[in-house]
Amino acid sequence: MSYTPQTPLVEQRHAGGFIVSIGNGHQSIDRVEMTQGFGRLMAGTVIAFSTATFTATGAATSGNTGNGTLTGAVATYPALAGTYTIKLISSTEFTVTNPNGELVPALGGTVEIDDDGVVVGPGTVGTVFNAQGIGFLLAAGATAFIEGDGFTIAVTDTGGGWAPLKSSSSGVTSYGLLYSVTDTANAGVMAAAVVRQAEVNAAELIWDASLSATQQNTATAALKAQGVISR
Repeated sequence: MSYTPQTPLVEQRHAGGFIVSIGNGHQSIDRVEMTQGFGRLMAGTVIAFSTATFTATGAATSGNTGNGTLTGAVATYPALAGTYTIKLISSTEFTVTNPNGELVPALGGTVEIDDDGVVVGPGTVGTVFNAQGIGFLLAAGATAFIEGDGFTIAVTDTGGGWAPLKSSSSGVTSYGLLYSVTDTANAGVMAAAVVRQAEVNAAELIWDASLSATQQNTATAALKAQGVISR
């Protein structure tokens, strides 16, 4: 009986091909929003979530009567990028409106509206305002504020979100592995990622070329701490 050589079968990369085992149902997989600009990413790509860097710049509205000041403007997650508007509704009270045009209640409080539909809160001059990622102090000056005076806070955010792990990645708070091919060339896209309770084939993980062996080991240990174990 003669032997006929067979062409070896080569398994192509496919969704979840790097997985050895995962939890029941969808326990191991989360929906993540990948940042734009990294091209076509393959299943098994090591990704990381980094916190965004926020900046906040306060300014007085032109024509204010009161000469009080806004200081200490800061923004953190979940602040929105755009312009926040601070409007005095009396000499001692003000409202804060986010870039979507929504009133922002003070921390632990609510936006109050009187019987005539007039907003009567929530911020107080001389008291630190801190809510929904926005913080500042509006202080009175020698000339009191009047209704209609105002300030703005311009908020920008850079970086942050889910992206392939690179040597330059900073502020990383969690790691994951892309479940399937994801194209980020033209826009940010939703994708599935393995983030917990899984065993994976270390040989099938895809690392960015910028990462050193030490950085890969650090990320592997971080994944293990999340319950994603490389075999």
